[in-house]
Amino acid sequence: MREEEEVVLRLDRPTAAAIADLLYNIGEHQAAGMPIAELSTDNSERVGRVLHDLWRALGVPLPYGGVRAYEPRRRI
Repeated sequence: MREEEEVVLRLDRPTAAAIADLLYNIGEHQAAGMPIAELSTDNSERVGRVLHDLWRALGVPLPYGGVRAYEPRRRI
């Protein structure tokens, strides 16, 4: 079995916390039907930037034309 290529994204602490909270909420929704909490505008933008970077790192075309928020690109 060949070793898989790594995809590495660097996150600041608030973005990492937003992603962790979102993943936890999705897991609880799947496990127990708990409603998924709405993201704040700030956290929604953070998650969107991470998703953009992740798609780019994976070579997946961006579904909405590469529109970016105001934050400069993070190093991948």
